[in-house]
Amino acid sequence: METPQETTLAQRHSKILQKIRAHTKARAELIAVSKLQPIEKIIELHRLGQTKFGENYAQELSDKAEALKDLKLDWIFIGHIQSNKIRKIVTYASEIQTVASYSHAKLIARHARELGKIPFSIMLEVNAGDEESKSGLAMDAIASLAVRIKTELPELHIRGLMAIPPDIYTDTAYAEVPALYRSLRDCASTLGDGLLSLGMSNDMRIALEAGSDFVRIGTALMGSRS
Repeated sequence: METPQETTLAQRHSKILQKIRAHTKARAELIAVSKLQPIEKIIELHRLGQTKFGENYAQELSDKAEALKDLKLDWIFIGHIQSNKIRKIVTYASEIQTVASYSHAKLIARHARELGKIPFSIMLEVNAGDEESKSGLAMDAIASLAVRIKTELPELHIRGLMAIPPDIYTDTAYAEVPALYRSLRDCASTLGDGLLSLGMSNDMRIALEAGSDFVRIGTALMGSRS
């Protein structure tokens, strides 16, 4: 199997897009996870037509967005949210996919209103495996938070659900779509626009076959992080 160091960025990008098309009946999109990656790689991917980039850290997001402000890029925040960094995130991101509390949603709404970025797009993050090491809501808490946001925070627009399942879920381990992934697809369909952000390098195929709308690919696309 080829490693990211043995292929060019353009080759890896093309190969991933081919895989997405092969397993997607609808419109799944690639989010290039660019955390800890140099801006030169982002520029090259932009030349190849890639516009969606995922960042995990508020400061890195703002630095890159400022440095690349002349490019038409769609910055998506996919990291852990800290209350004191929300204004910076809202300033530069077009969407936050990791909302898992009403308090954070309320702050996002306030800053989006003050910055004139309403309605601001969000996704609710689910802790699909109830893992203590990961953030996100329990599956049975998603619906109530969605209703409260829709009722009380008109500044926000819920696009759907974002999930990082346990590491045991891989394309190698599962020939068919696991039940958990089907449950995530069903849950996402009930939220806002009904979109699902599910799938990374190791589980991209089963995520796409489950009906994911976004896959988030990092080092398998962009190579080793600095």
